Amino acid sequence: MENNRAKKMYDYHVWANQKMIQHIKQLPNRVYNETVNSVFSSISDVLIHLYATDITWLETMKGSSFHDAVREVELRKSEASGASIDELEVVYDSLSKEYYSFFAEQKNPERIIITEHPQYGRSEFILADLIHHVVNHGTYHRGNVTAMLRQQGERGVPTDYVYFLFEC
Repeated sequence: MENNRAKKMYDYHVWANQKMIQHIKQLPNRVYNETVNSVFSSISDVLIHLYATDITWLETMKGSSFHDAVREVELRKSEASGASIDELEVVYDSLSKEYYSFFAEQKNPERIIITEHPQYGRSEFILADLIHHVVNHGTYHRGNVTAMLRQQGERGVPTDYVYFLFEC
């Protein structure tokens, strides 16, 4: 699955997460865990949510059952909970390597992924659409982080897709 738009979008997701993490690492330590009145109670909570959701979708793309995916997410989420921003950077990097390894095995980004969900039943997704969902979800929550940073008197970091394109 080399050189296609879905992978390029995932490249952007990794780049934007790295930009955000590097920015947070430069701020006072309190900013990462400080309680704020927002959708999430802290920036660390947003980043753990984003990490857990990325695991969920990778497991789905790999064909894991709903219950196996939930088990994997809960295990890895509990391992990451309470992590410092430096430790979270390591797990994010590790997860992106898992994604890239999975992508390397894929021949067709347009292939159908079939999944069963207890609430939604049987669903069919195109692999590229799921990748775009992962990226879109990340963009949404990086926006949450920017708003939370501003609440704490800090500036955000631009992670719009066009900035990624400028750097490519």
